[in-house]
Amino acid sequence: TASIGGDLIGVGPVQEPEGWQTLLAVHIAPNGKWRRERAGRARKSGEALLRRREHEIAEGTYGQEVQDILFVDFYEDWLGAKTSALKATTIKSMESSFQCHILPYFSDKRLSEITPRSIQDWVNKVNNKKNISPATVGKCYRYLRSCMRQAYAWDSIRENPCRSVILPRSPRVELEFLEPEEIRVLLTKAGEPYKTLYTLLALSGLRLGEALGLAWRHINFRGDLIQVERTWTFLGCFQSPKTPESRRAVPMLPTLSRVLKERYEALGSPAPNTLLFSYNGSQPVDQSNVRKDFGATLKRLGLRQVTLHSLRHSFASVMVASGASIKALQRCLGHSSASVTLNTYSHLIQENLGPALLRADEILGIDDLGNDDLGTNYNFEG
Repeated sequence: TASIGGDLIGVGPVQEPEGWQTLLAVHIAPNGKWRRERAGRARKSGEALLRRREHEIAEGTYGQEVQDILFVDFYEDWLGAKTSALKATTIKSMESSFQCHILPYFSDKRLSEITPRSIQDWVNKVNNKKNISPATVGKCYRYLRSCMRQAYAWDSIRENPCRSVILPRSPRVELEFLEPEEIRVLLTKAGEPYKTLYTLLALSGLRLGEALGLAWRHINFRGDLIQVERTWTFLGCFQSPKTPESRRAVPMLPTLSRVLKERYEALGSPAPNTLLFSYNGSQPVDQSNVRKDFGATLKRLGLRQVTLHSLRHSFASVMVASGASIKALQRCLGHSSASVTLNTYSHLIQENLGPALLRADEILGIDDLGNDDLGTNYNFEG
């Protein structure tokens, strides 16, 4: 509990049919009545609501009615505020998700009309649409939750309705990628102008946008490193990499270093700011054209049809098979954490526990556990 001017405020659990929720009780002078508000399952949510009510009491605004506006109006204000804080690609993804899946259901509702039950109904309807994956449903829900959190922070709603919502489970999908023998066929028989690009993707694990963002100043032949500092987006502009960890130095395999050095010399030692994969040196090649050529090349060579992004998985699988640690692989791939790398590629790790079990037995140092009393019945009760 906490105390403000003699008024006690406490946070505690209450059992609901669907599970535990946090109960907030506020004692307000002078009438001495308690008010209870649900704040979600997490205790930190209850504590956050507690601080919010403490602030309202101190400011003298507790109990005042909030302006109940249409969701679509609040969404426009929220998105406008977000525009200056997020990457252009993220804003584009948000706009697409809201226009296609969120606004058709909530645009004409007032904020007070949006409840946990209405959000659950919306999740169920989106999930039942054709060609909508559970991952897309989850992304849309996260965007809606972010919007409603801001509505709560801006005092536009009394409670955040995004709580206790059940999302569809995403089935685990096995990664499809080319095996080393197939990679060798691709890299030896593919033709330019994309052969060198395929080689870089398959031998470095870079994302396509990261590769298209490379200029020759990002290639360190002396240290055999590729410096990833930016990415080329589908919006036709450069932006910072996907995550802070994506800004990284990627070690080059000797083969990749040799291929890039030969290309650099063949092009007459281009200026540092000249792009590696471009028709004019300043504008990257078109991503859709690259993907079309990749599919056509696989078909021509009789290889399995996989995505261009799968070359990243091929690189990871070879590194895992070569004994690279998960932490080292995370740094190469630019994942936000080692757990992301482990969750993605754990099934590729084939560990033989035999030697480890023998070593553990040696460390314990117990040679003889013979028991002369195996035939004796024991009473283990009480």
